[in-house]
Amino acid sequence: MAVYATKQDLIDRDESMLWNFAIDRTTGELNDTYINQALEQADDEINSFLTRYALPLATVPSMLNKLAITIAFYWLGDRDQQVTDLLEKRYQQALTTLREIGSGKRDLGLPQADKPVETSLGKVELVQDNERLFTRKSLSGVL
Repeated sequence: MAVYATKQDLIDRDESMLWNFAIDRTTGELNDTYINQALEQADDEINSFLTRYALPLATVPSMLNKLAITIAFYWLGDRDQQVTDLLEKRYQQALTTLREIGSGKRDLGLPQADKPVETSLGKVELVQDNERLFTRKSLSGVL
C-alpha cells in the first residue's frame, strides 16, 4: 500500500491526466492496478533517498506527498510511453529535490535515524572493546 500519496491525491492533482494514463479500455474505468503500481514505485524511489531518516515515517510531510504525486504520474505515463517533456522535467526536478533531501541540503523536519557521532575532524570513530587476540598466555611457547 502506498505511503506518500493516494489515488485521491492523483485525482485531486489532475484527474484528466490520470484518466488518460490509467484508463482500462475494456471497462472504461480507472485501472487501480496501474495506479497502485505507480504509487508503490514512487514510494520505493522516495525511500531510496531517505536513508537519513527512520522509515517508515510517522508523518508524511507535504513535500514528500507532492514529490510522490509527480513521480507516480511519471511512472503512469511511462507505462504507455506517454511521458511528455513537461512530465520528464517535473520528474527530474523531483529527483533533484530528493537528492538534496538525501544529502542534507534540505530538511524534512523529521527525526533522523541513529547514526554514529562525528568528531571535530568530521570522521566517524567507531570504538569497540574486543577481547585481545594475542596475550602473554596465548603466545606462551611461541616466543
